[in-house]
Order: sequence, then C-alpha cells, then structure tokens
Amino acid sequence: MTAADSNVPSVIRSGKHRLPWFGQRLRRLLRRKRRLYRQAKKTGIWNNYRHIQRECKRTFRRAEWDFLNNVISDGLQRNDTKPFWKYVKSKKQDNVGVAPLKVGGTLCSDAKGKANILLQQFKSVFTLNSPPTSTTPNPTDTQRPDIDRLHIGKPGVEKLLQNINVAKATGPDNIPSRILKECASELAEGLTSIFQKSVNSGTLPDDWVNANVAPVFKKGDRHLAQNYRPVSLTSVTCKLLEHIICSHLLKHLEKHKILTDLNHGFRAGHSCETQLVMTLHDLCGSFEKNCQTDVAILDFSAAFDTVPHPKLLEKLDGYGIRGNLHAWLASFLTTRRMKVVVEGQYSDEAAVDSGVPQGTVLGPLLFLCHINDLPLAVKSQVRLFADDCLLYREIHTQADHAILQNDLKALEGWATEWGMRFNAQKCYILSIRNKSSFFYQLNDHILQSVLSNPYLGVLLHENLSFSDHINKIAKRASSSLGMIRRNLQFCPLECRKAAYVSLVRSLMEYSSVVWDPHLQKDIDKLEAVQRRAARFIKKDYSSRQPGCVTQMLADLDLPPLQERRRRLRLTFFFKIVKGHFPAIKADKYVTPVTNKRRIRATQKGDCKTTNIVSGLSRNNTNCYNIEFGRTQVYKNSFFPRTVRDWNSLSDEAVSAESVEGFKKLISTAAQQ
Repeated sequence: MTAADSNVPSVIRSGKHRLPWFGQRLRRLLRRKRRLYRQAKKTGIWNNYRHIQRECKRTFRRAEWDFLNNVISDGLQRNDTKPFWKYVKSKKQDNVGVAPLKVGGTLCSDAKGKANILLQQFKSVFTLNSPPTSTTPNPTDTQRPDIDRLHIGKPGVEKLLQNINVAKATGPDNIPSRILKECASELAEGLTSIFQKSVNSGTLPDDWVNANVAPVFKKGDRHLAQNYRPVSLTSVTCKLLEHIICSHLLKHLEKHKILTDLNHGFRAGHSCETQLVMTLHDLCGSFEKNCQTDVAILDFSAAFDTVPHPKLLEKLDGYGIRGNLHAWLASFLTTRRMKVVVEGQYSDEAAVDSGVPQGTVLGPLLFLCHINDLPLAVKSQVRLFADDCLLYREIHTQADHAILQNDLKALEGWATEWGMRFNAQKCYILSIRNKSSFFYQLNDHILQSVLSNPYLGVLLHENLSFSDHINKIAKRASSSLGMIRRNLQFCPLECRKAAYVSLVRSLMEYSSVVWDPHLQKDIDKLEAVQRRAARFIKKDYSSRQPGCVTQMLADLDLPPLQERRRRLRLTFFFKIVKGHFPAIKADKYVTPVTNKRRIRATQKGDCKTTNIVSGLSRNNTNCYNIEFGRTQVYKNSFFPRTVRDWNSLSDEAVSAESVEGFKKLISTAAQQ
C-alpha cells in the first residue's frame, strides 16, 4: 500500500468488501491522487497533492456516512436495531478482547498462551471439598416434601425451539440455532424423548456438559488474569432442557416458600429497585429517629466459581429436590469440562471441580439455593442480591457494635461451612449518622470505614444524600452524550434520538425511584444534559431565543426528566399496591386512609386554591396516610414522597387494571 492510499478506509481498500457507493467518481479521485503523489515526489511540489488528498478524504467521509445512514435507517424502519447497535459498539470500543497477560513479570500476547493462563486462573479459585467443621445451622434439618415428578411434553419443547434466538452462538456441539428453530416441528418429538430419558436416567451427553469459556473483563488492570470472569458457552439443546428443569424447580421452591425474600437476584418480581427501595426505607427510617446505623458492604470472592458441588447437592436434597432430578443435577455439575477460547484459539481441557457455571440457565438458581440460608446465621438485618451482601444494624449502645461484629464472625463460619470466601480487602463499613466508632473485623482483617460506597449501582453516602451520585451519573451521561455527538452527528434525527434515549437517558434514570432529587441544583444538573442532547438531536446549536430548547424538547416528545422520574415512582408504587412485587408487602409500608373525605384544590375564576397543608391533599378514594418526617431525608424518601403524589391522582388512574393503562393515564394527566 502506498502513502497515497493511507487515508482510504480499510473497508474500501479491501477487495472483497467493496461498498455500493464505491463509484466512478471515487475511482477517478483515487487515480488522480496517486498520479499527483508520484509527481510531487519527483518535483517536490506538494500543494496539488494535498488539495486532492483533502478532497478524497471529504468524499470518502460523505460516502461512508451515506452508506451508514442507509443501513441504519433501513434497519430502524424494519424495527431491526442490530445495525445501529453494532455501529455504536464499534465506536465505544469497550470490548477490546483479552489484553496481553502478565506471567512472572513478562507479557504473554500469544492467543493460545493467554487461553492457558486464563484456564489456570479459573482453576485456581475452585473450592477443594472438605468435611463441615462449623456449627452453623444446617438447612437440611428441616426436610421439605419431595419435588413432583417431571413430565416433559412435546408442545412445550416445540415452543422453546420456536423462540430460540438465532443470533446466539452455537455451543461445543456445533448445532446451529437456526436449524433448531427452522426445524422446530420436526425436531420437537425426538428432543422430547431425549430430554425425558436424560431426566429419568440422571445423565447427560458429553456435549451437554462441555463448555467453551469466554473470558469477560471485569475491572482493574487488563493485563492481570484475575480481572477476567469466565462465562460458559454451552449447548443450545441443553439450555432448552435447563429452561424446563429451572421452571419445574422454581415452582417447587415457590410452592413451599423455600427461597428467602431477602435475596432479590435472578427472581421474577424482584430487582435492584425492589432491593434498594426496601434497604433505603430502613436506613432513612433510622436516620429519621436520629439513630446511627452501621452498614457492612460485603464482597464474595469468585462467588459463583467456589460453590462446592457436594454441599450444594446436600442443600438441594434438604429442599426436597431428590430422586432423578437430584441425580441429573449432580451429573450436570460434577461431570463438566471446560476450554478457554481466546481469539479463536483453545486452551487445554480441564475439569470443573466446583462452582455453578456462569452463562447457563440453571446456574443462577442453583447459586440462590446455595446461599439461601445465609440470613439464618446472623441477628442483624441482611440484604442479598445474588452475591452482593449488605449487613446493617442500628447502633444504640456498644453492645450493638458487638452484635454486628459477632454477625460478621458468624458469616465467616457460614462461609467456611459451605465453601465460600469473603474478600475482606473489598469489604467496607459505612456508618449512617456516625456517633460512635468501632473497628470491625472480617477474616482477621480490619474493615475500612468509608464515607460513601456504591451498592447495586447507587452511591450510598453517610448522610443519605444523593448529590454525589447525581454528580457521578451526570458526568457519565455527559461523557456518553459526547461520544454519540462525535460519532453520530450525520445520522438521521430518529437515529440520534434513539441513541440519546438508549445510551444517555437510561443512565440518568437507573433506579431513580430511590434517588429522585428534591434539591433544585441536582434537578437542574440532570435537565442540563437533556437540554444539550436536544440541541444535538435537532442539530441546532445557534438558537438563543428564550424558550427555544423547551420547544425543541416538546417537538421531540422528550418530557422533563423530573416529570419522568415522578411517573416512574408512581408506576413502581402502583405495582406494589397491585401485588406485582412479592417481596414488598404494601400493608407493611403504607396504611390506607379510613376517612374517605376528599380534600381537593378548587378553581375560582383564574385562581386555583390549594390546601394550606398541601401534603394532606386527597383526590381519590384509594389514598394512603402520609408519614410526616422532621428530616428532609425521610420526607423525600420513596414511600412518604410517592404517597403524596399518589393521593393527588384521580380515581380513574389509581383504579387502572394494568400497568400500561396506569402509565397512559398519568402521562395524559401530566400533559394536561
């Protein structure tokens, strides 16, 4: 390749990837550019060459954008967002594969070498089986009824085959997903027989327990193997059977109420938001009482990979999962083999000695079963979300410090008993309304005290203020907005708006039901990001008339973020009232108003009168009592603040039959 061709995009230089817009004009420009380059080398006069070089660059850029716009726009019109996300992902450059890995002070850049290094790292965290030594209560002391026998039907298997996502990669058995989907009706009967025989015999084919492991970077130094997480790519047909077994196990666990309500991970009706709402309600309630609360933020070390198979199977037996299904799960866990894949190169094969495989359907549920009894080991309040653990207690006297420390010691014993490990270096203590200090220990390590720490993506502060969290997400949102402004500036308006809604606004609304700001400075900080986005979407950076950006937002149908957060809180409260969240019982957090008398604002001419105590306004017959707090933290926490908004809604809204209907009614009311 000559220097004259150095600025030509690689997609154009490639002979086998010629684009539709690579026409006669571009060919002529390239030939002329090469000719002027040869002349300039001989004569030393470069002006003509530089002029044509700039012209080529502009033409290629325009042609490239025309091509991208056609591809992305056509995809959006067909409701296919894959081309759009593929382009955005290429520009974000988040996924750079596996960097060269450090081994003994040197860097290994060979693909197979990196694969073997990662294989050794993943094997090093496996738990060696050892007999129980702790006196932690055994959950199998209370035997549950046996699980029902599993009968697999052809219609269910056929439906699963028809719902396969053909974009997903094939597993080690190399059976393409498209074949399974297109031949669903023909394959359903045969697969049903295979699935039923596998369950009845308690065995699995070799291809179903083999996995190609993809290393996924977590955080930290990319050159260290311990900063990568193993995600297993397994057989698609095995995943179909896992779906059936997982559904069957969940029915048994829910029927007998075996799973603790304190763990909100990997369960229907449970989420980060439900966990945060309950946790913050407790913390804000203690803050209102002027009481100190010490919070231990705990981190498991390689939680999914350290679960000992014999002890997990022991727990499953105690939960009533016995017989053929128990044997099938034992085979599913204990006969697994894995290979790490890096840049198309495979590592050596190794046995999986412990853990529940990440990337499978059953893995998350089996992990929930393994840590299900953790709350029984402590006296303080514990919150779990998968492997994220929060332990907190109100501190009234020094005895409460001692109880919390004993609970940490009990968790050490529980972890030893069940083959888990806490990473004490990444565990912290956060004191809310700190009045007395105490040095807490875990695994003979003094836990570091912090002023703030993230939990489930929300930054918790010692004074329960979310200003730091809002500053953080506003900065991230501005960074994402800058990225799409640089890379999507010539895309159609619909594409720019979709990018803003998906990549920027979603950041500013994650779990906003918990941290919805009441301070104007925080509200304005988030609104400023959306106002800058409106100028980008409309490609209007020059208008300065009063109200011009407000009009842009109205034209784009982008309501104020403050109003959207209010709707999100009301929708979340509607789901609580209607019982969509099993873990949050409405009668535990709110009390219906017994006096049905309504207190409304009245309209007199051009003046609208309001109740002197606006918080007492009741506009419907399904109102709830408002808890008035003396602190701004409690007043503006989820339940007190949302109940005030709920009481102002109409009877039609609060009586909606569906979530979508409720959203539509409150949206219409806000526009009026």
